Amino acid sequence: MKAYKFKLKPSKYIEQKLDNTLYICRELYNAGLQERRDAYRHSKISISYQDQSKQLPEIKKTRTDLKEINAQVVQNVLKRLDRSMDNFFGRIKKGAKEPGFPRFKGKDRYNSFTYPQAGRKGGYYLAGNKLHLSKIGKVKIFLSRQIEGTIKTCTIKREADGWFVIFAVDEDRSPYYPKTGETTGVDVGIENFAALTNGEMVDNPKLLRKAERKLKKAQRNLARKKLKSKNRKKAKSLVAKQHQKVARQRRDFHHKESLKLVKAYDRITFEDLNIAGLLKNHHLAKSIADAGWNTFKLITEAKAACAGRKFVEVPARFTSQDCSGCGNRVKKTLSEREHRCIVCGLVCHRDTNSANILDQKGGGSACVDGRRLPRETRTCPV
Repeated sequence: MKAYKFKLKPSKYIEQKLDNTLYICRELYNAGLQERRDAYRHSKISISYQDQSKQLPEIKKTRTDLKEINAQVVQNVLKRLDRSMDNFFGRIKKGAKEPGFPRFKGKDRYNSFTYPQAGRKGGYYLAGNKLHLSKIGKVKIFLSRQIEGTIKTCTIKREADGWFVIFAVDEDRSPYYPKTGETTGVDVGIENFAALTNGEMVDNPKLLRKAERKLKKAQRNLARKKLKSKNRKKAKSLVAKQHQKVARQRRDFHHKESLKLVKAYDRITFEDLNIAGLLKNHHLAKSIADAGWNTFKLITEAKAACAGRKFVEVPARFTSQDCSGCGNRVKKTLSEREHRCIVCGLVCHRDTNSANILDQKGGGSACVDGRRLPRETRTCPV
């Protein structure tokens, strides 16, 4: 499956209908969550998706505005709630300390709805540069590239700079990249975004840091505005657009770097980092969040699976301390950026050494030779 995202240009009338659809979907989601929560609190009863979907015909008799929305879109809202509950119980089974019960959605936290079935008899269909949406109408769409494959679902999403459509497509073919016979470990970091086994370093773009000045100015401007005023609404939109720009730049960077890895290597090894735990370090949290390690890993994994490459995750324990040349454990603090092994004499950047360890744990045997310490300085540990 692959997602295609395109910009929409709705008229004011269509935009009002899109907003109204989002509003009703959000109300239904919150009402469904309230019902599930209260039923369990008061009677210890678990309500399923089937139980709630059976109530829809009766609800439509009293809430006539639900008839203004495609029936499959309404059902998809309840399925979305059901997935949230399943994920919540899944986190409990895994022993999460804070499993995170699904939250009620505010008007800024519910920004999309989905048509699960295509075709003229379904919820939507494409005709030239027009997207026809059931119970809403025709919307102009900017098809910036050709869609390859069969469209399965259509999601309409509201973002800071307008409306977008996301098509989930079942591709007819996977991208073909010739086998290279090469493997690599990828050690992500802050000083450099990533280090590879061949000694290559990927520079950290530090996109949030670069945009901080504009963001601070926009946020100070928002703080000065009167609550519930039109000027505050405009200022809030400008802040959202600044954050959106940074997020898009970061995602673009992740896609480009992950594609380079998938084209160049048959097997890619990452370390299984506890990123949630690392974010509790207040000295590094902003830099870690700015780098977006987890998103980069997920994008690389998806591209690797699509291209037939092997993606491996290995435990992160001691990858920074062990020597990739001989396996000797060389203890070093976070501030020490050079790896120096007194047993085999290997000297290289600590991130390059970690990348080699990852590759070895993933099933490879790559090792950057680096430079060697003079033989007389080497000692054998007792």
